[in-house]
Amino acid sequence: MFWDKVYGDSGQVWGDKPSELAVAAASYLRKQKLDEQPLAVLDIGCGYGRDALYLAANLRCAVLGVDASEKAIEIATRAVPREHKERVKFQKCNFVELDHEKYDIVFASHLYHLLKDDERKRLRRIMGRMLKPDGLLFLSTLSVKDPEHYGKGDPVPGEANSFHDKTYLHFCTKEELIGDFDFLYMKEIYEHEFYESR
Repeated sequence: MFWDKVYGDSGQVWGDKPSELAVAAASYLRKQKLDEQPLAVLDIGCGYGRDALYLAANLRCAVLGVDASEKAIEIATRAVPREHKERVKFQKCNFVELDHEKYDIVFASHLYHLLKDDERKRLRRIMGRMLKPDGLLFLSTLSVKDPEHYGKGDPVPGEANSFHDKTYLHFCTKEELIGDFDFLYMKEIYEHEFYESR
């Protein structure tokens, strides 16, 4: 598997700091006082767990992180501090294998753009099914406005704004996301250009 090789070669390839989405999500949830009661959080495509661990350290929540990469889950599991062992769990599985448990928060950072069209459709259905009523989805994905990555690699035939370089990448328009997630009330917390630390 591509990601097992990436994590096997580089370990914490994006460092140990949380993603901007995790920081924004925790800040939003605290400001809205939504973590006054313990939250159930699902982190889909958790990688080596940096965001799940950050959310657990900064919110009253229990987090399940899932990823298809066995190597990522090994790294994530080793990184859980003793004081969070009961509240943070990691599981190797593809998101299509998830059960029907409901979550207050579904979190997906830097996953959506790695999925082909049919996989994105499946993920949206699963997210909709797994969110509790009034649950919140926090999602980050690449944009067609991305100056660093957009247009690099070979265009994917029949898929607008999709390219294959080292891996498949799909770049979303704002209109596409609004259409794709029309089953949710959408509130944009922030949108800006950023560069992930390496």
